[in-house]
Amino acid sequence: MRKSILFCLVLLIFNPIIVVGQQGNQNVGELDSNEESTLVFLREEEKLARDAYFSMHELWGKPIFSNISESEQKHMDAMLKKLVLFEIEDPVSSNEPGKFSNPQLDQLYDDLLDSGSDSLLDAYQMGAFIEEMSIQELLMAIEETDEPPLMNAYSNVLAGSRNHLRAFVGHIEAMGIDYSAQYLGQDEVDDIVGDFALEPAEGFVINRGLNDAWFNPETGGQGFFITVYPEPELLFLGWVTFDTERPNEEVTAKLGGPGQRWLTAQGTFAGSQAELTITNTTEGVFDSDTPQVASESFGSILLQFDNCASGIVIYDIPSLQLTGSIPIRRVAPDQPGLCTNAQEPSP
Repeated sequence: MRKSILFCLVLLIFNPIIVVGQQGNQNVGELDSNEESTLVFLREEEKLARDAYFSMHELWGKPIFSNISESEQKHMDAMLKKLVLFEIEDPVSSNEPGKFSNPQLDQLYDDLLDSGSDSLLDAYQMGAFIEEMSIQELLMAIEETDEPPLMNAYSNVLAGSRNHLRAFVGHIEAMGIDYSAQYLGQDEVDDIVGDFALEPAEGFVINRGLNDAWFNPETGGQGFFITVYPEPELLFLGWVTFDTERPNEEVTAKLGGPGQRWLTAQGTFAGSQAELTITNTTEGVFDSDTPQVASESFGSILLQFDNCASGIVIYDIPSLQLTGSIPIRRVAPDQPGLCTNAQEPSP
């Protein structure tokens, strides 16, 4: 019954965004009223998710909630940047948890906390519910705009939301429960989660001993350089890879191969998992400050370590319709460095 009430409340809140389409032609850089209201709403919706996960972490003490709460803060920041870009007033007047300009979000927040307070399983279910909602909203937001800055921002947040859903489903299934869709269709959820629902590596904590080169033996010449910063709980990843297709034979490069790519990703970690935003850097010239380098966020990584010698990278790049997983291990497996099988911190 509680889930049914939540679902109905969500429909009442989100329908104004879902049912209104684009309103005719618009000048580049100018938003119509629907695009503006959608952006304003998404800014507060990301705050709702952040606040709910923060509360669940305080209640249950599980790293997944603090980790994804930090990720939702980044989503909030991304929406704020677009509000500033289009000179729209920020609806978030208070950073206090559970405070919203939209009174319907106040009620939804209270209902979500109530639904996640009975058990840890209910808390994970609440998280998955939020991510399903977010995915639906973002897909509709992308459909209703032709502004590249908004499309890019929404796509990046969408990638993160899909990885969040995979993480929550992994935790639910680790408890022996088959996950059933709560907001999206079951087929949609199955397509998103696929084989990418990660069961948490309980008892293992990301630490500076993981700083090393990592790779998948099946794809030689590609791999990752990973650096962990324990105090701010940040992780940086450098990804040495190639383009999705080989360039034409007439395409050449003076330094390296024309199809080589260097991507970076960074974000927060908690427990055995890290939530990272992928950045693609282009336009630069070797050892020169001109032309200016261009960096663009365009995807998400869910990184999990099983132990000091192995892990898995799940990547999601919506603009290229690329989703997949890469099992990784140390280039030098006999050199685990300072890595220790630390126990998960007590709540």
